[in-house]
Amino acid sequence: MQVLNIVREGFQIANRHKRLVVALWLLPLLPAVVLGAMAASNLAPTLGQSLFADRTMVGDWFVVLMEFRSSPADALGPILGRGVVLMGLVTLLLQVALSAGIVDVLLEKESHYPFAIGIRRNFFRFFRTTLLLTTATVALGIACRLLIKGIFRLAEAQADGRLDVVGVGLAMVVFVVLWAPLDLAADLSRISAARHDHRKMTRGFIRAWWAVIRNPGLFIPMYLAFMLLALLLHAVYYALRSPWTPATVIAIIALVAAQQAVMVVRAYIRLGFWGAELAAYRSLGQPEWCRPKIVSEVTGHAVASGVPVPRAELDSAQ
Repeated sequence: MQVLNIVREGFQIANRHKRLVVALWLLPLLPAVVLGAMAASNLAPTLGQSLFADRTMVGDWFVVLMEFRSSPADALGPILGRGVVLMGLVTLLLQVALSAGIVDVLLEKESHYPFAIGIRRNFFRFFRTTLLLTTATVALGIACRLLIKGIFRLAEAQADGRLDVVGVGLAMVVFVVLWAPLDLAADLSRISAARHDHRKMTRGFIRAWWAVIRNPGLFIPMYLAFMLLALLLHAVYYALRSPWTPATVIAIIALVAAQQAVMVVRAYIRLGFWGAELAAYRSLGQPEWCRPKIVSEVTGHAVASGVPVPRAELDSAQ
């Protein structure tokens, strides 16, 4: 019941801040539009209204694209290479800035322009958490890749191709199981840092990760609920989309509108997830994970922040 209440409270928080849904929707859209415009500037002059390009209307878009990529007119290499990497980095920085503003808004502090204030206060410390999460993700990805390669070698030795599928599936499960607590820890440590205005992000990340590990009954159902909601959304869309190939301008516009509607709903689910994380954080007593250790002036030893020095230590020091 506690998890259901937290999920419901997360969507209630999202409903109070619907404008943030627009920001979450536009964030990945704008870089995609820029890259799409650059690609169109290369494709349109060559393909134009040709019969070759018309094959895309009957579902042969991949064949058309591959044949175009092998032609002298192709200039998509830099766009799909360096362009994608550059836009990925820009999107990452925008995501950090957006999360910095969103957390301050969701905390509902008594301040004017909380989104802008949140970006100013939180951007650099949130960026440090992003670097920690990225490093952990890369290390985990390398470990899972090694797991896949090991199972592939076993499949080759056993001459059993089914082991290849098992290896990929097992690696995906291991990755998700190990990465989900890291993802939660990153968000929860950011919430703690913004709530108490603390800056020890590495310490906060580790302590938030340990809190997630110690409370599986709270965080596992919550994470699964939002993950399944997102998967269900895309499964329904692709089930309705797959048998239909748009063949007119109106149909293409309708398809684009449907795609963006899915993105808006996904942004709403993402904001609800942020709200649920905030509700879970409050249910734990809003701990000060990102606060540094302090040194007791009485004993000279480091003690956990916010923890009083025991009376026995005071007496012995005296």
